[in-house]
Amino acid sequence: MVLGLVVLAGLPLLAFFALLDKVPDMIGWIGEQIERRRDAKRARIEAELDRTQAELRATILQLAAELGADAHEARKAMIRESYLHRGELPQ
Repeated sequence: MVLGLVVLAGLPLLAFFALLDKVPDMIGWIGEQIERRRDAKRARIEAELDRTQAELRATILQLAAELGADAHEARKAMIRESYLHRGELPQ
């Protein structure tokens, strides 16, 4: 009877020590989960930055093309005005 009580009293202690043995594994697993989430977040942010960069690049190229066209038209107008100012007709 006393032996049964000792065994029953010792069971929580055995469970505690068995759990202590698993604590480093649990901590390692938690660390891996945190790192995995951090990596996923970093990947999402980098993908969003890549998309934004592509959009900005397209906008810059579009604006550059529009400015180039405007500059061409301005040069043509200046040439036309210089001919008219001299009294000549452009060919």
